[in-house]
Amino acid sequence: MTLYGIVDLGYNTVKLSDGTDTVKQAGLNSIASGSRIGFKGTEDLGGGLKANFVVEMGITPDESILTAATGASNRQSYVGLEGAFGSVNLGRQYTLHHGVQGGADLIGNVTAAGWIGGMDSRVRQSNAVTYKTPTFNGFSASAQVGFGETVQVNGAAKENEQTSLGLNYANGPLALAYAYEKVKNTSVLARDLAGTAFDLAAIAGTDSWKANALSASYDFGVAKVAYLNNSTKADDTTFNAKWSANNFAVSVPFGAFTAMATVGNGKIKVDGVDDTKLSAYQLGLTYALSKRTTAYSYIGQTKFKDVSVTPNDTIKYSTTAVGVRHTF
Repeated sequence: MTLYGIVDLGYNTVKLSDGTDTVKQAGLNSIASGSRIGFKGTEDLGGGLKANFVVEMGITPDESILTAATGASNRQSYVGLEGAFGSVNLGRQYTLHHGVQGGADLIGNVTAAGWIGGMDSRVRQSNAVTYKTPTFNGFSASAQVGFGETVQVNGAAKENEQTSLGLNYANGPLALAYAYEKVKNTSVLARDLAGTAFDLAAIAGTDSWKANALSASYDFGVAKVAYLNNSTKADDTTFNAKWSANNFAVSVPFGAFTAMATVGNGKIKVDGVDDTKLSAYQLGLTYALSKRTTAYSYIGQTKFKDVSVTPNDTIKYSTTAVGVRHTF
């Protein structure tokens, strides 16, 4: 069994402006990575069969008491078997959809404005079974089923029942990935990060959620580039919403430094009519103080433009951060 974790704290400033009012906030947060502590292990069962497990909890190192509200949350916990057939894991796990998005986010899923490639990401699925095939000539496939956990009363539908499929190809510097995700009876939403962006919040009432993610990356050695396309549809009994976005990222290492940048644009349609247009950017710079300790700085902005009204309203969500991350 192995103990592992991340302690990450940075000074983060947040600015939210709609052209009339401006809200500012500052403080310490986990920025480059969510702080966590976990246990993982593998047991050789013989005949090429192995058992594995992960138990990982999110923590909030700047709080005095760790509760569910302050961050002592179940990030992922699963147990599974691995062999010549591939692997099967049971428990709370990352979604295949989120995995495709994360592979194209070369800055690394930081807690900062400017990356709209993850706005439709559900990140993790509880009560899930995930199967991954072995890799054949660079190709592999995955399937995931998430069982709704809500108690059924008089035949009522379960919440958050999920099915998803994924395809991956990795050969040297080239990587391609695709994932499709379908969720029934859910309250997930395209996250606007600031919680105020026009009709995005309305998507929280959706009953049906279908999401696609397609990514490609290539490592040239002197630089790595990546592309991600999002396409998501949400429906309930009163409306339908469609979200689409294109995202580009680049990462350039030089010595102990790594410079990173992302740009993205997207749009939301409600009932077939253009509703909100988005544009975003992120810039990041990290410095490896050692193999396990990294200093970082990030800036980013996401702009939400409401095109359903005249004149158009615009909200700007901006963040800056500087901090240190240590892994163990």
